[in-house]
Amino acid sequence: MQKFKFLSLTLLGLTALTGCGPKDPGDVLTSYSTDSDGSVHVVTTKIINVWVHKNESEDEGKIYKSIMDSFNQAGITTESGDRVQLTMEFLGTNIETRISAALVTGGLPDILAVDSSEVASRVHYEIIQSIDDYISEDEKNAYVDSVIDQGTIDGKLYTLSGMEAPGGLYYNKTMLESVGYTGEDFGTLENPWSWKDVHEAQKKLYAAGKPYQINLHNGFGTDGDMYLYSPLIYSAGGHFGTDNHVEEALTSPEAMAGLEQLEPFYGTEGLSANERWIYTGSNELAFVQGQIPFSVYGPWDIRTIKNDYPGFESEYGIMPFPVYEDENGNKSDETAIPCGSYAFGITRDCREEKMDAAVEALLYLTGKQSSEEMYYGIGTYPTNKESLSEIEELQTGPAKVLADSLSANKFTRPKQVKYPQLRQAFSDILTYMRNQDYYGGDYDLAEYVAEQAATVDADQIAN
Repeated sequence: MQKFKFLSLTLLGLTALTGCGPKDPGDVLTSYSTDSDGSVHVVTTKIINVWVHKNESEDEGKIYKSIMDSFNQAGITTESGDRVQLTMEFLGTNIETRISAALVTGGLPDILAVDSSEVASRVHYEIIQSIDDYISEDEKNAYVDSVIDQGTIDGKLYTLSGMEAPGGLYYNKTMLESVGYTGEDFGTLENPWSWKDVHEAQKKLYAAGKPYQINLHNGFGTDGDMYLYSPLIYSAGGHFGTDNHVEEALTSPEAMAGLEQLEPFYGTEGLSANERWIYTGSNELAFVQGQIPFSVYGPWDIRTIKNDYPGFESEYGIMPFPVYEDENGNKSDETAIPCGSYAFGITRDCREEKMDAAVEALLYLTGKQSSEEMYYGIGTYPTNKESLSEIEELQTGPAKVLADSLSANKFTRPKQVKYPQLRQAFSDILTYMRNQDYYGGDYDLAEYVAEQAATVDADQIAN
């Protein structure tokens, strides 16, 4: 039997923070109800607005819509008993325009989608605020380390994410076995392949007249080069420095040794005219269609193969991302893989009286149920540790390799305010290596890296 009967709704007009512009006065609703003895109760509903980076018509956008509907149907409340309701704006590529306008006029949402590589910038410009005081250690520990690391700036947590994109080395088992490799030869987390191992396998395939190229996916998205190849630096013991000191870090012996691992793949040594070690074709499905033996990529091809090329499932595997190997044959013991995806942060315009509700919404958006819904919907990996150990598909085969790699990973993309400049410089460096034959005797990687890094250092951070 229903205990309460709702009599009316009253909108409470609340004033926004000074300097933040006008806020919707209807984002906190107060309703009055009576029970059977005539007692009046006040029920507060706090509405949390979220801006997402996808359109509602896109697969990912549809999942966010489903998550919002599930949240609103769940009747979630804060510890004080206030009800929480989610609304979403699906902005797609217009999200940056809306953010820029909101910084001038005020009116940021309560929660904002933030690419993992943008967290430092959003913090520097005070677009998002720390959630450190609102998230418990137990809640943090539910997420994989990369999510907490990427969202932590100067020791404070700012974002959480419900999806990850671990990358590795896809390989064609049938092709490699045809030149003498066995299952025990393929790389594992405990005994990984190095980039030298990959190139040695290419040479064996080439000598046998087999397909031998590797798809390095250069130019994959605006952030693809950094996403896929920042592990080169980390595995060799290097790093990317800080906002004001990139050149010193990128020109260090460790960082240069890391970058130089790709030079043989971009070169043509041992090949005939017009042949390349890297795949230069335009077929994005070259690996999954069995045309080439290697591909460096994120988790998405697992889903493509399962759904569209099921006959290929028995012919391929995934090794952990290749590690650095020095001239003496010593391999790095650092686990560094491509990773990172969109996260969510609470903005500076979320008022203090709504923070408890915003935190509940944030934890739901990035929590176990939502994370798994993303996994089943678009193939990104769940960020909840329990999910990684419970989902049956992640316990065997190539999918397990990426899950285990994600759990063991120690690194994220660089956390810098000037990340866009660093990202471009890094991409230019890889492009320079890829075109080394064009430069001939003028090719000088160390000099070019120094020039690009100096350009990043010279770019001043706006206040």
